[in-house]
Parts: sequence; structure tokens; C-alpha cells
Amino acid sequence: MKFRAVMVDPGPMRELTHIVNTISKLSKECVLRLSDDKIYFIVSEDNSGPTPPVLWCEISQSNFFSEYQMIGIDEDHKDIYLGIVSASLAKSLVTLKTAKMLKIKLTKKQCPCLTLDIEMPSSISQQTRQVSHDIPVVVVPRKLWGEFNEPKIPQPDISIELPPLKQLRNTIDRMKTMSSDIIISASAEGRLTLQIKTDTAKVSTRFRGLNVESFEGPIDHSDSETESQTCEDISKICSCRIDAKKFSMFLNAEQISHNRTLCHIIHKRLVVLQLHTKENVDFQCFIMGIVY
Repeated sequence: MKFRAVMVDPGPMRELTHIVNTISKLSKECVLRLSDDKIYFIVSEDNSGPTPPVLWCEISQSNFFSEYQMIGIDEDHKDIYLGIVSASLAKSLVTLKTAKMLKIKLTKKQCPCLTLDIEMPSSISQQTRQVSHDIPVVVVPRKLWGEFNEPKIPQPDISIELPPLKQLRNTIDRMKTMSSDIIISASAEGRLTLQIKTDTAKVSTRFRGLNVESFEGPIDHSDSETESQTCEDISKICSCRIDAKKFSMFLNAEQISHNRTLCHIIHKRLVVLQLHTKENVDFQCFIMGIVY
């Protein structure tokens, strides 16, 4: 197996730094999948069973790298799967904010490593200085590749555009200090409601006038805890109870320059948060519903 890639554009280098930094806050470890045309970051929960991964991020290599070469195991297995510590990669990429060039290659030291050679401008001369990082990786056996396939999820009951992530994060961070889980509801009329319930209080925040991408209703609320305090038809409201901390961690993605963020809700089962960027990065976070 061989891999070598070069980055020289400051914009994509900053964007890669933000993406990896966001992933490191979601999980200590991830799988880096390298293919001919894309790079994938995949985070899965241990013993998760037949459920989607926690995170799926795919990057078009042509939008990020000026040079890109790779050779897989053989003609039938062209991809490379590497287990990597997310925090180690994030720390190594911090200097990219001022770097002139980044070279990434797969090397064999005392163990397999992802080697980062970063060319930095010098503050005291015209010359540049070189910074190298060797990040240990684990080559994922071919028999386990099936665990990291692209997620297949049911058709969402509703897909709604989220308000600005910074505004949303401020709300969620306050709510998670009062409750470990949160009920997220979206209506076909473009209303997003975030609600927590405790023994002593019930707190709700509503965002109105949001763009609804799709709605597959009507929704059966015969055993739902959704409460409608408006004149909206309850059959047009989808909801799911999720882990507030996981929702908050996804909102770290606000630092990634993005066009918009969508929330897909499969009623009472799953919430998929999807961020789109101008560099065609697809960043998806999967949060399973909590059932009491």
C-alpha cells in the first residue's frame, strides 16, 4: 500500500484543520478511509450493532489536494483503511493555519504511520522551516471493511434547515446543564422546537420560518410525548429524544465554513445532522433516539 498527497492552498488547509478538530471533539478515535477520489473520516460506536456510524465525513480529494497518489492492496481492494487517534491528528494540523505546504504520506517506522511534513515560513529569514509529525495508525484488516460502509438510513420523515449553529449551540449548552437528553421537534410549517423536561421544570425554545426540504407525513402521535401549543396540525410534527451532549458536540462544526446545515428526523428513532460546505464536504452526524 502506498499513499502520498500534497496541499498548497491555504483555504483547504484551514478547512481540513477545522474538520479534523471537530471530529476529535466527537470521538477519540476514527477510521480514515482513502480512495481514488475521496477521503472519508468514519466514527462508529463500539458494539453499536446494525446502526449507522456516529459520524460520516467525505471529502473530494480534488478540491483539497494539488497532488494525490495511492495504491491499495490489489486491483480488487483499492481503498486503504487506517485507524487513527483523532486528537493526535488534530494537534499535528494546528500549524496549518500559517503553513505554506503540507505533504501527507503513509510510512513504515517502528509501526505504520501517517507522516505529515509541513513547510512553515520563517519569522527571521526568507527561508522556510520543516515540521514533521509521525502519527501511528492501525491498518484495518480487509475482513472488517464492511463495518465502515456508507450508511444507509430510511427516508427521513422530515428534513429541515437549522438556524445558525452558533445560536443553536448557545441554546443547547444551556439546556444540557439541566437535562442529559433533549426532545427535538420539527413541523412541516418550518418550526423547530428544542425541549427539555425535568422533575422541576420544562423548558422550550422555538425557531420559526425555517426552510423545510421535505416532509413525508402524516405522523402517528398516538403514543407520543410531543405537545403542540399552537394551531399546527400535530400530524405534521416529527420529534425524537436524543442525547443533549452528542447534539452539542456536533455543533462544534460551526467553525467549518458551510453553506447550510440540515436536520433529518426519523420520528422517534434517529436524528441525522448534515452539514454542506462549498468544497463539497459532506459531514453527517447520526444520533440514535432515546426510548423510555
